[in-house]
Amino acid sequence: MKDIEYIVGVYNYLNAFPELHSDSAYYLLYLLDEKGILDRSVADKLYDEKFKTDLSAGNIHAKMIGPFESTDRLNQFAFQLCEEMNAGKVSLLSVQEYNTLLESTQTSSDFHRDLLLKGNVMENIERKKKGFLSRFF
Repeated sequence: MKDIEYIVGVYNYLNAFPELHSDSAYYLLYLLDEKGILDRSVADKLYDEKFKTDLSAGNIHAKMIGPFESTDRLNQFAFQLCEEMNAGKVSLLSVQEYNTLLESTQTSSDFHRDLLLKGNVMENIERKKKGFLSRFF
């Protein structure tokens, strides 16, 4: 698998099933990398194996990943996805933060830079260690 420089996740806090009187939760709406929309197969598999709960059982929203009961769980998922895909870092932004960036950024290069600076950024330190040690072995 080719290394990915970064992953950006855009999330929202919403009630996906108001007709079932469910509680609101965090959902990942989009996953992006430096090339565009990220293939979700690895993310879906990771969610199903390690993060799926009773709340997820009726999730018919195939376009979203979730629910996550807290931002801590969302962060844990994002970081594990970063490790799984061997990405250099992952950044999480709310829909509001993402929309603000879209409105305020003038160029695409500034937009890409700000995606990594404005969100909750977590670096994959293990990737850097592996990259450094692989030079010697």
